[in-house]
Parts: sequence; structure tokens; C-alpha cells
Amino acid sequence: MNAPVRPQSGLGTVLDILLADIAIRLQLSRTAHARAVKRYESIREWIERDVSPLAGLVDLFYPQGSMAIGATIASRVTNDEHDLDVVVQLGVPQGWSPADVLDALYEAIRGEPGSRYYAKAKRRPRCVTVSYADMHLDLIPMQRLHATPERESILFFHEEGGDCGQSVVNSFGFAEWFSACTADSGTFGPLYAERASIYEREMVLAEADADPVPEQEPASAKSLSVVGLQLVKRWRNVLYQDRTNGRPPSVLLSKFAADQPRKCLTLSEELLSQAVHMRDRFRQSEMTGSLIHEANPACAHDVLTDRWPANLGEQRQFAQDLERLIADVQWLRGDVDLEQIRCKLAELFGEWPARRAVEAFNKNMGTEIDRGRSRHDRRAGSIALTGVAAGVTAPRHRFHGGGVHRP
Repeated sequence: MNAPVRPQSGLGTVLDILLADIAIRLQLSRTAHARAVKRYESIREWIERDVSPLAGLVDLFYPQGSMAIGATIASRVTNDEHDLDVVVQLGVPQGWSPADVLDALYEAIRGEPGSRYYAKAKRRPRCVTVSYADMHLDLIPMQRLHATPERESILFFHEEGGDCGQSVVNSFGFAEWFSACTADSGTFGPLYAERASIYEREMVLAEADADPVPEQEPASAKSLSVVGLQLVKRWRNVLYQDRTNGRPPSVLLSKFAADQPRKCLTLSEELLSQAVHMRDRFRQSEMTGSLIHEANPACAHDVLTDRWPANLGEQRQFAQDLERLIADVQWLRGDVDLEQIRCKLAELFGEWPARRAVEAFNKNMGTEIDRGRSRHDRRAGSIALTGVAAGVTAPRHRFHGGGVHRP
């Protein structure tokens, strides 16, 4: 297990603030999280209804993947849809095949024509997806393996005319291991949660057309490692949006984020450190001419690289992508003006979250000036903010002339 991290704020520069605000705009809000929980509880009750093919067979429902570790982000590059995974732990009758299990779950969710999920449910090789306008819930049937570590289970897969079988996994154990490795004892988590709460209150106010905003519970604090992982996942999504080959799975990126040895003081340093750690791991495999192999630390049978990379070409391509990411982050951490930062962040993480984060920063900077809570150095062309961004110096603006240099 990694040693505890040193106390830290994580938001030492404008770049760190912008990266945090991009992640806040991409993550699952508390409102959306509550909506997702309500939806999967409704589906659980529906699956357990008396006429369901799975009546009396459902043992447990629990989230897995990004939702379980607090690292969910928008799954699409151009909108804020989210894909969430939920395990449906079943007492599978003896003699049922993987196809039988997936078919039964599909029929239990879809129900009769005209029922609530009939048009929303789709059977897939490893799950049943229920689609909403703003999110997708992937319900994954599993069977608990007794006399094994907590929630170690059988995962079923069946594709029409293709693979059929089962494997041993432990997504619950992985989430527990990840959380222990990425715990944050510094000040970043509370500060990040404060920024997320402010953003969410502003969004509620805007949507309510100036109606009074009710008090909300504090947003959950996240560690530097988790927010860094969210940024890495978003970068991957942008990178692969137009590619036809497979992409690195989120669980593999999560494994790398949790087991990297270096502990960082700022968010930009964390992002860079995660990219370097991944690059180095792929270099090791490249030197031996082999595909990378990573297993779940909580279950050696649960191989995280079982489906990606499919070949050395896919692996080599991602390693080269990481080299470019490292160069880009190193450049951003140098002497770069705000417009250059915005352009590069848009390239890495998408136009809309980057633009909105910069707009929010400029708005906040103007408010601080109006309140007399900033210092303007005319010679340096910079502004030092107080408050949440105390001690942070804004990059110079060069919006006219000079062009935008990109590495």
C-alpha cells in the first residue's frame, strides 16, 4: 500500500485551478449521482417483482468501476452523458449457461411491451444496458463465489455467434484497494469539494432562473489521485473519439493511478506523474516485445488487460500518445499565457469544459479586482488573486497578436 501523502492544497497555479474546474465540469454531480442511485434502486425493485424471471434470485446490488471509486466522468466528448456500472449479484440456478443468465436479466428488465424499461433495455455480451437521456446504466450479472474473499464472483459473457464463458473477478475488492491507495490526508480534497459545491450551486441557480437555491450537503472530497485519474480518462476519451481500434479500459488506468509510487503536491504534477508512470510501464513491456499484463490486486484471476491491448500496435500507439501528453503537460507547466493554456486544454480535454473553465476563471478574476482583493502588477502584466486562489498569479493575456504556440 502506498504511504500517506503529505498535506497539500494541490491548487498552486492557474493551471491547477483550470484542471480542477475542468474535472468538476466532467464529473457526476451530486444531483446526477442521486438520480442514478434512485434509478438503479427502481430497477432492482422491478427485477425482483413477482412475475420477473429473476424473482427471488437477486442477492445484492452494488456499484462498480468509476462510480464505486468516485472517478466517473462524462462518457461522451460532446455532451455530459455518463455510463455507470451496477453489479447484480444473483443466486444462479444450477445448470444455467452464461447465455441463460444474460437472457434472464434482459427479460427481467425489459418486461412486457409498454412497460417502463421495454424500450430502454439492450442486451450486451456482458451486461444489460438501460438508457436514459442523460446516462446509461450497465447492469452486470454476477454470481458470488463462496469461501473466497468478499464479493469475489463469476462474471458471465455471451455474444451471439461469438465468445461464451465466464471468468473470476472482484470489482468490489479492486475499489477497496484503490480507495486505500489513493486516500488524501491533505487539504486538496476539502478545497476541491468547496469549488465543486460553488459550481453546482451556480448551475442550480442558473437552471432555476434565479429562484432561491436550497442548501445542499457538501460535495464529497476527492484526492489528487482521483481527480488526476478523471483527467487522464477524459484525455483518453478525446484521443479515441475518432479512432476505430480499442482503447485502454478505465479499470487499467485506475490501476496505474493507484499504484504509481510518486506523491505529488499539485494537480498538474499529479497528471504528469500518472502519465509518466504509465509510459514507463509500457516501455518495460515494449523492451521485452510483450503485451502488458496487469491483474486486479484483490484477485489475481481478474486480469485487467484481458481485452486490451489486442496487439503490439495498439500498445505502441498508446505509449506514443502518452509521450505527447507528457510533453504537453510539461509545456503547460512553463511560462505560458492564458490563451495558450486554453487552446492546449481544449485540445487535451475538449473544447466545452476548457472554455467554460477559463471563462469562470476570468469572471472570478474580474470579481476579485472589483472587490479590491487582488494585486495588479502593470510591469509583469499579471494579477495575483486572494480567496480560494490566494497566492496564485494569473498568466499574462495575449489575446491579440503573437499567435498561439503549441509544442
